[in-house]
Order: sequence, then structure tokens, then C-alpha cells
Amino acid sequence: MNNNPDTKNEINPAAQTAPQTATNASVPGADEPVEMERLNELTDGDADSIRELIDMFYKQTTQQLEQLGAAVRANKADDVRRLAHSCAGASATLGMVRFVPLLRELEKQGASGTLTTAAQVYEAAAREFEAIQKYLATRPNSAAS
Repeated sequence: MNNNPDTKNEINPAAQTAPQTATNASVPGADEPVEMERLNELTDGDADSIRELIDMFYKQTTQQLEQLGAAVRANKADDVRRLAHSCAGASATLGMVRFVPLLRELEKQGASGTLTTAAQVYEAAAREFEAIQKYLATRPNSAAS
């Protein structure tokens, strides 16, 4: 194993507990958890459509995060990979810019069969999902940007 902390796949566990910091620097506008422009593009700016998409996202992601947490706790790497992949795809489509890298990290760990820091990354993902909900709750008429 390479002990170089700069090696892409061998970040120390402490660095993985707060991956948003590194992610924010590389994603334009990532100080906000949701790229509202993306949601507006997907719905042609229709507020009802945005609310419908967000509602579906909340329902699906809540269920997937519960399953993902159980898979992490049970050390079921393939389930972690599959669930994180599915959740990341929908989240990327909707512009959840800080959430996706966390899910991709879980997917990567699941694919490797080694869930070294999966519990910490999962907790960060769960906190980010809460941040998404709080952020969107402050935008009741999301179509007006």
C-alpha cells in the first residue's frame, strides 16, 4: 500500500470525514447544496414541476439513505455500491452538487469491497441531505430565480 497521502485512492480517513471542503473548491457555486438553475432547466421554470421533482427526490432518497445506512452498518459492500450509485445518479440529474461526491465515494468504496471510511462518509451524506432539505425549504417558489 502506498503511504503517500496525495495518492488519489488513499486519502486518510480524517480527510474523508469532511469531503465537502475539497469538493466545494472544485465545483462552481457549490457553496449552495442545490444548483437551482439545473432544476429550472429540467422543468422549464415551472414551480409546480419543481415541487413535484423535489418531493419525489425526497421520498426516494430518504428510502435509499435508510437502506444505504443499513448496508454500511452490515458491511455489505455490493449493496453500498448499488444504492450509492442509484442515489448519486438521481442527485446528479437534479443538481445536488455537494451530495453527489459523497455518494460517489461510497459507491467507490463499495465497488472496492473495502468500506474503510464508509460510516463517516455516510454520516456526511446524511447531513448533506438534511442541508439540501433546509436549503430548498427556504425557496418555496423555486421557479423564481
